[in-house]
Amino acid sequence: MENTEATLQERLRADDKKALEEVYIAHKEVFLSYASSFNVDRDVLLDIYQDSVIALFQNFVRKQTVLEKSTVKTYLFGIAKNKLYTYLKAQKRLIVTNNSFETFEEIKSEEQELTREQRLLAKYFDEISTSCQHILKLFYYRSLSIKEIVSMTQYKDENTVKSHKSRCLKRLTELIKNN
Repeated sequence: MENTEATLQERLRADDKKALEEVYIAHKEVFLSYASSFNVDRDVLLDIYQDSVIALFQNFVRKQTVLEKSTVKTYLFGIAKNKLYTYLKAQKRLIVTNNSFETFEEIKSEEQELTREQRLLAKYFDEISTSCQHILKLFYYRSLSIKEIVSMTQYKDENTVKSHKSRCLKRLTELIKNN
């Protein structure tokens, strides 16, 4: 774990309000950018984010949480995404399928008449790995930048994301072309 990350975690466990403020400011816009693709009112997204930051802080202070394999940012995004999905599910805008989450809008759009290319894409998309599906959805469907994907996933850097995305796209293209 990087020294600044370890120091930040120590400060959070010590009930350092300045550390809490730093975490809040550092990750707010990235979360709002990610969550905006769910068509949820910005005020609701801010509430979800603030609740998530508070939950993170309470976990560090009360439970003395120690993150050994992830960062504060990853931990925060895990909490925030969970709260967002809970909100969407309560609004009946989230459907759980095969242990993954899809918004109602995604499901609804699949019901429209598809072109031959779209049908092939849908067919072969299901045949690529789950990690490939996830990264391609984040990049193409959610329109997240490579930097945003790094910040909200376990990938170590932008080059890793680019490389993985490229391999996944190549695999999907090969499957479609061989049809």
